[in-house]
Amino acid sequence: MLHPMQRDFASLSQTHFDVLVIGGGATGASIALDASLRGLRVGLVEKGDFSGATSAASSKLMHGGLRYLVNGEIGLVREGLRERRVWQRVAKHLVRPLPFLLPTYKARMQSKFIIRLGLLAYDFLAFGRNLGMDAMQRMPGYRSLNVAQTLGLMPQLQRQNMTGSMIYHDAQMLSPERLCLAILRTAHEAGAQVINYVEASEFIAEQGRIMGVRVSDKLTGQSANISADCVVNAAGPWADMVMQNALDAPPPKKLVRSKGIHFLTRDVTRGTALTIPIGDEHLFVLPWQGKSLFATTDTFYDGDPDKVAPDFTDIEQLLSKANQALPGLELTVKDIDYAYAGLRPLVADPATPDKGTYGLSRGSEIVDHENQGGPAGLFSALGGKWTTSRRLAEEIVDLVSARLGFGDSTCRTSDTLLACAPRQDLADFMDQMRANYPQVKTETLDGLARLYGRLLPELMAQKPVGLSKLKDPLLAACVSFAVHHEMAQTLEDVILRRLVHGQTGEISAAKIAIIADYMAKQLAWSEDEKQRQCDQVSACLTIATKP
Repeated sequence: MLHPMQRDFASLSQTHFDVLVIGGGATGASIALDASLRGLRVGLVEKGDFSGATSAASSKLMHGGLRYLVNGEIGLVREGLRERRVWQRVAKHLVRPLPFLLPTYKARMQSKFIIRLGLLAYDFLAFGRNLGMDAMQRMPGYRSLNVAQTLGLMPQLQRQNMTGSMIYHDAQMLSPERLCLAILRTAHEAGAQVINYVEASEFIAEQGRIMGVRVSDKLTGQSANISADCVVNAAGPWADMVMQNALDAPPPKKLVRSKGIHFLTRDVTRGTALTIPIGDEHLFVLPWQGKSLFATTDTFYDGDPDKVAPDFTDIEQLLSKANQALPGLELTVKDIDYAYAGLRPLVADPATPDKGTYGLSRGSEIVDHENQGGPAGLFSALGGKWTTSRRLAEEIVDLVSARLGFGDSTCRTSDTLLACAPRQDLADFMDQMRANYPQVKTETLDGLARLYGRLLPELMAQKPVGLSKLKDPLLAACVSFAVHHEMAQTLEDVILRRLVHGQTGEISAAKIAIIADYMAKQLAWSEDEKQRQCDQVSACLTIATKP
């Protein structure tokens, strides 16, 4: 049995940490796990919910980045493909292979010849991808389809000048939010103290060295000082603001924020994802949780990162791309079940002009601020993406360990299964769960087994009191588990991040109200606070329409 994840704000000021991480997204969680597995005393604070921003607002892919080959970023692609394989091993219940259909056209850069060359390189860079893998995680090489076969799979595609298609494989996260939570749970099991809704308000410095951070609990208003030998800034799109808070001079690196939106609609993919070139960009259409996920836009954003949201212009832009690539669908705003927006923190030199973002590298950088004329004991992890977050964490913990005198410590995250990952073959685990819970529909149980892994027996053992009005014992168990075992503090945490129901539109307003009543009693909310929580979730679930 794994330990429940519960908030303990008071303990932050009572512990001296070797490493304090600011940011609870993919990068921060991976840093906390790596450092704690090496025996360091680790604390992590996140000003919102874990994986509550960029890490949640992704295309849900673990991939090398086929399009980066066009930019000549061979190293980035190879690193991504290696890391994809690591995630398939350590989180095999949450990361799965996904076939992609890539249509080809007469235009030179979209021709079968050029696409075949790219996929040859992609498969070559992914050599060893199936070595020692779980049988359910193996990926075949690419193959070619003719026009008739292509349209048989996806008849809504643009047919003019089509020459056929290619099928290749990448990997998909079944829930980025639950994957991040699984990483943090594993760090927690290794001794890390992780806590959400705690904001780093200012740095504590003495004689040019960071000695800790002053933090505030956003739920209670309490403040505390946390002492640490070093602080790692992994705040994603907020990382430059965190840097500026600690520096007297402008930050040595600039973040360019790229806004990407996604929307979910009815299933149109028949289980095969689509990568469709559109001019110099591309469109992803991905099967996810019984729906189709359309991704993504890529536009420069200079607004407040805390207020990013999909507006009608964003949705109209993505709808236009979708209908250009798949004219037979004739999608409208009314077809959209859920839409979300996130910011990609792209690293650039300070002199880089604020304009197009699509061509900027998705690579990452590490800043040791002492070497840049800043305070000692502060490091910043900038840029990157979900797929390479573990590797970025390894590099920064290597640096931090050396500075702290842990020079012989070795990274263990590439071969450490996440705490909730099944230890046996995935197929055997799924069979075992079906045998243990024959009363649950197979499709439903398989979905829960993939999302919760080894935690499923603990979930099924929940006996929630106060949720009988849901008339859905499994949903009630998931809600109770989120509140009591997964540090869910707000209604949005439960509906949009601990569960997948909110994003897929499979939970009604009436059920959300029942869950709000339950959480209000468990967390001692006032009626005003409960209403505020409900309004916030309603705003997240509302699709922007034309003003």
